Amino acid sequence: MDWQWALVGLCVALALAYLSRRAWRTWRSRAAGCGGCKCAAPPARQEGTTTLIPAEQLTLRPRNSR
Repeated sequence: MDWQWALVGLCVALALAYLSRRAWRTWRSRAAGCGGCKCAAPPARQEGTTTLIPAEQLTLRPRNSR
């Protein structure tokens, strides 16, 4: 067996193992972490309040004339 085929097989096996692990962790129902306790929830916004960008920060970058 050529060593390149062995290397390709190893790469494919590692990719399948990685994808399988990611799928397992996605499908596994675990309440811990982000979203489980809602500790990372954004603060509640009041209706009618809007955050605007100050006019001083609305400047464009000057173009370099060549």
